[in-house]
Amino acid sequence: KYGTHWVDISGEVPWSRSCADRWGDKARANGACIVNHCGYDSIPSDLGVLFAANALRSVSSSPVRIVTNYQIGLGGFSGGSLQTTLAGLTHPVVLSNGVDPDDLFLVGGEPKGGPRDEDKYLMEAYHDDDLGAWVAPFGMANINSRVVRRSNMFLKYGEKFGYREVQISSNEKQAKKAAKLAQNPTPPEVMQKLIESGRLPKPGEGPSPQLRSRSRFVTLLIAVNEDGQALAATVQGGECGYEETAKMCIESALALVYENASCPNAKGGFLTPASCMGNVLINRLHRAGITFSVLADSEGRKAKVLGKRAIADFNQMVARL
Repeated sequence: KYGTHWVDISGEVPWSRSCADRWGDKARANGACIVNHCGYDSIPSDLGVLFAANALRSVSSSPVRIVTNYQIGLGGFSGGSLQTTLAGLTHPVVLSNGVDPDDLFLVGGEPKGGPRDEDKYLMEAYHDDDLGAWVAPFGMANINSRVVRRSNMFLKYGEKFGYREVQISSNEKQAKKAAKLAQNPTPPEVMQKLIESGRLPKPGEGPSPQLRSRSRFVTLLIAVNEDGQALAATVQGGECGYEETAKMCIESALALVYENASCPNAKGGFLTPASCMGNVLINRLHRAGITFSVLADSEGRKAKVLGKRAIADFNQMVARL
């Protein structure tokens, strides 16, 4: 109503779509920037793709064809996030007639010709020989992928742009366990019983300060353009669920307060971190300790070779903690 900007750490894409449908026109008319998903969902993914796309476009004018995001992390999860997941399963957001809450492009960015097989979420585990690692479905891919696709709608990475988000598992057993969970999610009633029995955290519970101090995340992005050129980039930080999520949200708000004129699209509406704050937020986060890096070496090795080294470096760091 008053043109006040808003940022949050929500990860509920159907809720974001519902709000945009109801209040998008008013936000645009009043110049209010409404930017959801300003925590671990989905800043490393959304800004990571922007960072990798910009780096790739700096060496070639060829449109970005596909970005694959390999999430690597060490840490726990919060009871609040778990409760939000449970609420979404038992009390789903009601959308406009004909709108599918599971739409791969629920908040925009659908390519010409509609969804493709490559746009579907990974549901199996496999060994990536180039990366030397087991790859599995990532639990938050259905959130982050749709935010990245909305950013593409605004930022035009490429008409054929595709995005896939997965996780690097420590071994074959863990990868196949993640795939089994993706194919057969835990029923809400079972989840509730696990919470009540203390086997899963309750709202307000989460990883201890000691665990958080040892936790790290790496977002490894392999970006390829339509000419086949590829590069690897990373976003790295500490404990993602509390420590770095707080930093991400605070820096998002400060970007709109203090650097609004430099933000690329801060003119109002329901936006994404990449489309609204873009490089301004990347720079703020980098200064705050969440680093954005293009992987390269003097030998000019290929993107996945450099990605393999980044995974090995992460594993060595974890072993020292």
